[in-house]
Amino acid sequence: MSKLTILSTTVLILSGISHVCYGENNVSPYKTQEQWQESSKIEEYHPNQIITGQYDKSLAADCKNGIFVGTKKDDVIAWKGIPFAKQPIGDKRFKKATDPEPSDKVYEAYYFGPTCMQPIDPTGERSSLYKQSEACLNLNVWKNVKGAKEKPVLVFIHGGGWLQGGTSDPLYNGQFFVQHNPDVILVTVTYRVGMLGIINLSEFPDGEEYETSINNSIFDLVQSLKWIKENIAAFGGDPNNITIAGESAGGGAVSTLCTLPEAKGLFQKAIPMSGSVNQGNDIEKTLTLPEALKKDLGVKTVKDLEQIDFKTIQNYWDQNATNIYNLIVRDGKIIPNDPFKLWEDGITKDLIIMQGHTADEFRYFLSVFLGYEPMFDAVCQVSMEMDESLGTDEFKKDLEQYKKALENLGYTGNEIARRYMDDKILSIGNTYQALEHAKNGGISYSYTVEKKYDYPEYLGAAHAIDCYYMFGTFDGVDVKGTKEEVDLALEFQKMIANFAKTGNPSTEKYSWPVYNNETRQKMMIGDNMRVEANPEKERVDAALKMMRSGNRFRYVNSFAEQLQAIAERYPEIYQEFMTEFFAEKQKAAADIEN
Repeated sequence: MSKLTILSTTVLILSGISHVCYGENNVSPYKTQEQWQESSKIEEYHPNQIITGQYDKSLAADCKNGIFVGTKKDDVIAWKGIPFAKQPIGDKRFKKATDPEPSDKVYEAYYFGPTCMQPIDPTGERSSLYKQSEACLNLNVWKNVKGAKEKPVLVFIHGGGWLQGGTSDPLYNGQFFVQHNPDVILVTVTYRVGMLGIINLSEFPDGEEYETSINNSIFDLVQSLKWIKENIAAFGGDPNNITIAGESAGGGAVSTLCTLPEAKGLFQKAIPMSGSVNQGNDIEKTLTLPEALKKDLGVKTVKDLEQIDFKTIQNYWDQNATNIYNLIVRDGKIIPNDPFKLWEDGITKDLIIMQGHTADEFRYFLSVFLGYEPMFDAVCQVSMEMDESLGTDEFKKDLEQYKKALENLGYTGNEIARRYMDDKILSIGNTYQALEHAKNGGISYSYTVEKKYDYPEYLGAAHAIDCYYMFGTFDGVDVKGTKEEVDLALEFQKMIANFAKTGNPSTEKYSWPVYNNETRQKMMIGDNMRVEANPEKERVDAALKMMRSGNRFRYVNSFAEQLQAIAERYPEIYQEFMTEFFAEKQKAAADIEN
């Protein structure tokens, strides 16, 4: 996900490209703070064109749907905006992704393809500022001309809460990673999000034709992996050594793909980062949108909805996105009602898994509330209370034990509700998956990122900080890109690259033990890199007990429902925040127009 909602007026600028050049063959990983800021600009959109004349065959990859010609910088060739499916436009708008048409034509792969339609969010999801289109099923490949001839492949799935995001965000530029890890090919994938990726059309008279529409986001990713397996050899990649990774919603996607029959055999290793299978919601939550579309847009059938032009759909999104259902759906067919049970039953045991989270996950969303801690704490408290009111008697007892465990560890006051949200939304799901995977004989590695944001300081080691270090992209502000930070990125990248190559993330400097239910040894990633056994055991044990006895930390309440509860319980806090929030939002919108 890297963001859960469109209410991101955060001061974070998730951006940055990946290297600085001091000559054709002399690349340094270091930049000044000003250079990082300058390099964090989003690229200008240009459509890739057909090439009819001569082209550099050393930059070409001959794929089933065309010959794609990339660009070379230093030793890295980048291919951008390659379509991996027929584009979901016209009568394919809500259909399952399918193979692209075969072609022997030659195409530019110079520029990123469009971002999927989404609300414009200038300070949260920078890819939303890029060209948006329904024709968004594209991917990007980075390859170092040095290193192994047949390279393992690392596929990264971006976050954005299943509502936003895209690979044009400079945060996900693969240049730095591949420059310093020449034995690995890196791929990033853009997929349908929001209403185009997740919509229940079963209530329309012709809805039977669109059975997969409720989880098309996932099927887009399956199609991308199918394309990669069939074509990656043309780029020098090994189709039998593929690792999928993803952060936030991307972590939820990776966790889900590990259990999906349609994805079996398309990859061998997985890295779910800050995202587990609890990121789905119940099918009942999806029934209001079709009725709203019938009323607001005057449609009676899906065919009618397909005829509405992109701009109208975009405007509808911009005005209603906070009320539009997102998150993949536990429909009982594609995704079961209790997807954690698949991990418990050992369906993932043949995969090698490396998964983890940051130390202060939910603190990231303080930025959504403009650093206004009373509103943030109200959200945490109300969310915990809503879960308690819906929980079984057993869950309520386990929640009390969880609170006592935190008190024993020194947590007080609002810190308890904050930690609850860390565990519920993002942390404990990955821990639980790692334990269940290991219990069933699967090879499992686990980590916690302790590295903190530079600015604003209140974020601590919050959600998405690991993306900066995985890609080696810094914005010069939120993460300044100091030598120490770049060196940490190089080490973390080496761990990820080694995992992609061999299934073991250990490096020359750090031996990373396998995770199991006895020792629970985790790699703590930050200024004090180390292996730690059973960190905060009492808290984790209590959270795991709630996981097993309660609602599996399902996302049972929408953000709109939480805001309504806050408005009723904390009217002064709510009013002060909303006044400030809308002022900031209007200013951001005005800045875009100007």
